[in-house]
Amino acid sequence: MRIASISPVDEWAAAAPNDRPVQVTVEGKQFSLRSRRFKFKGVTYGTFQDRGDGALFPDRSRLKFDLIDIADAGFTVVRTYTPPPDDLLEIAADCNLRLMSEVFYLDWRYLIGMSRRQLSRISAEARREVKAQARRLAGNDSILALSLGNEVPADVVRWVGTERIAGVINDLAAVVHEEDPHRLVTYANYPTTEYLPLEGLDFLTFNVFLEDPEQFRRYVTHLQHLAGNLPLVLGEFGLDAGNGSAGEHRQAEVVDAQLQIAAEHGVAGCCLFSWTDEWCVGGNAVEDWHFGLTRADRSPRPALEVAKDWNHRSLRDLRESWPSMSVVICAHNGAETLHECLRHTSALDYPDLEVLVVDDGSTDTTARIARQFPRVSLIEIPHSGLSTARNEGLRCARGEIVAYLDADAFPSPEWPYYLALGFNGPRVGGVGGPNVPPGDEPVGAQVVARSPGGPVQVLFSDDRAEHIPGCNMAFWKRVLTEVGGFDPVYTSAGDDVDLCWRVLDQGWEIGFSSAALVWHRRRGGLGAYLRQQRGYGRAEALVEARHPERFGPLRTASWRGRIYNTLVPVSQRQRIYRGPLGLSPFQSVYRSESHLMDVMLQVGVLGAGVSLLCAPLALLSPALALIPVLALAYLAVLGVVDMARVKPPNGFGMRFRAAVAVHHLLQPFVRTWGRCTNSDPSARDLPSNPLPGPPRRVGRTVIFPSHRCRSEVVSGIVSLLRRTGFRVRMASEWEDCDARIALSRLVDGALVTSGHVPNVVQMRIRPRLLLTRLAIVVVLATGLFLASFEVGTMLIFLAGTDIAWGCWRSGPRIIRMLDPSAGDRR
Repeated sequence: MRIASISPVDEWAAAAPNDRPVQVTVEGKQFSLRSRRFKFKGVTYGTFQDRGDGALFPDRSRLKFDLIDIADAGFTVVRTYTPPPDDLLEIAADCNLRLMSEVFYLDWRYLIGMSRRQLSRISAEARREVKAQARRLAGNDSILALSLGNEVPADVVRWVGTERIAGVINDLAAVVHEEDPHRLVTYANYPTTEYLPLEGLDFLTFNVFLEDPEQFRRYVTHLQHLAGNLPLVLGEFGLDAGNGSAGEHRQAEVVDAQLQIAAEHGVAGCCLFSWTDEWCVGGNAVEDWHFGLTRADRSPRPALEVAKDWNHRSLRDLRESWPSMSVVICAHNGAETLHECLRHTSALDYPDLEVLVVDDGSTDTTARIARQFPRVSLIEIPHSGLSTARNEGLRCARGEIVAYLDADAFPSPEWPYYLALGFNGPRVGGVGGPNVPPGDEPVGAQVVARSPGGPVQVLFSDDRAEHIPGCNMAFWKRVLTEVGGFDPVYTSAGDDVDLCWRVLDQGWEIGFSSAALVWHRRRGGLGAYLRQQRGYGRAEALVEARHPERFGPLRTASWRGRIYNTLVPVSQRQRIYRGPLGLSPFQSVYRSESHLMDVMLQVGVLGAGVSLLCAPLALLSPALALIPVLALAYLAVLGVVDMARVKPPNGFGMRFRAAVAVHHLLQPFVRTWGRCTNSDPSARDLPSNPLPGPPRRVGRTVIFPSHRCRSEVVSGIVSLLRRTGFRVRMASEWEDCDARIALSRLVDGALVTSGHVPNVVQMRIRPRLLLTRLAIVVVLATGLFLASFEVGTMLIFLAGTDIAWGCWRSGPRIIRMLDPSAGDRR
């Protein structure tokens, strides 16, 4: 190993092409303007009395006075609740302000009754108004986004129908995009209707009024997950200042806490409610609310100074000092994507940031590319596998936090800050974030991104994880050292799962920050995807051998958290807590615990594949031809369901959906093949734990002379069984045994030990029939008897053989393995 010196290279800074629109755009979970981060610092404005021309805004002189003061306070965005008149557009442009303007139309809250004609009329009128305003404002750079409504009441949504209202809003978003493809659209939602499925929006806007900082923090964290890969904007928040100075100072304190929480949690934009107390609704002045940063006469409140201070802060200002961080990028023949990765990583402005590239014996230009970046330290090692490379990066890292990034991924500018902020508790040992495909990915990579088996997080809650992918994870260096780093047995995958489980087993927590986003390029094409899944299957066998208690009877990981991937449709049924009469102020979305679709894909597809292999049995009896026919029908129906669930990118249709369905159907076969072909080598690589001896056999009991505690002897027995290919699961405190051993498909064994005799540990294995599986076999055999006596008899014979094999393994096989000389003694 050697650390190479790095030759200088020009710092990357990409200027936007001259012909690019100057409108604000979405970039991941943030906004950008000309390839630079746009700071969305907003305040609401209005509504006001009709000034005579139909516009609900002050006259031109007052308008100019207000917008100049808003800009001087550091705000960059003004949210209005009605379309802006021409003078507002002109003054906003002069003040370098952007407008987030609502398109006003008479929506469903004004509906009496609910006839189909009434609903159609409201939808048509909304469509006409939205189309007219989108056409009028098309290409106007002062408009950041059009909002397609504000807080349709939950009672109205329940009355009209969730899907119907969501469908109209999504249709209105499509209308805007038809008129002005570059225009951003949103809808101002609120907690009472958070369940509205609004896939057509460009970013999520929520009005949130929670005075308690802890409640506000929890809900903002929840909203970040609800937003998925889109930016989150707080469309309204603040506090009524009341009529006295005490209330005004309380308003300033709450606003200060809310702005800090929003910044720490990666909220893309904030609109404080509101600029002034001058406020009218339906032509009537509202005098009993005092949310303004200024009073009705425009005299400032203390909250305005708080807002000014936050408007001029950067993310770096959230802390006086930041923990040092080392970014470790492991690459083996990663020249194709490494330059992009290092270009973005080297541009990070995080203080005391170290960038390490571990070249794992590459034969391409990986090392040469790394040498082009002056901020990068290159570490070259012989090709040893991913875990060894990551351990080498850990050994050389000098940062308090060690963050890992794949060579085919690149970070957002704020990435290291949000990782550091994610260490928000004394027992948080690691933090991860989402990884999403860049928007310029080719079609094949977009298909793979929507296929199962990719690198995704598994979450216990909105900010705590069971697993974070290796392409975007960070740990305290002392935690990695404490758990022994990465297991070198993992050469290409699985190391992140193994590490996370070992960190959790040591009593640490793993945090998750939705704002700590990296862009991750997927494999392109079906062949590359299937090769990757086969490799993941091999790695899964290694993980299972080391963590059998975390795997179920179907040999798939039994996650305690929920797998979270915004690109792959969820399998769980969505439930909504609405409260009595649908009046709960927080009508949250919950997922049921049903995993039926996952079982249908991961198990049902394999079963259908085996059934297709039974097609030659039709030669024995024509009735048996029904088995492969039903299997084909099952796969066809499942493929159609998959196609219907896919959410393709804009501009893609049925061919894209069909490609994703093919990936879904082939993935279980390839991954299982990789897992099964590597199960024995995985077990042989397990560490050994020597047993005391020599053991002695008495009937079906093995006696170990030992002065060691019984738990150590049991650990040695389990270790030996696993190394010789047995699947062993440690029993829970509720079971009457020490471990469960999978002896065959229809038989398992209860491993029981006893230390009631001094200086002796006794062990025996009690075999047990798995009655549920046996009942399934009996029912299946009965059905096959009706079609073919020979096939039914064959199934019964195979079941009997399996039971005999399991019983033999529970006695003589294991006894001889533990005591090789047992067969020579009587």
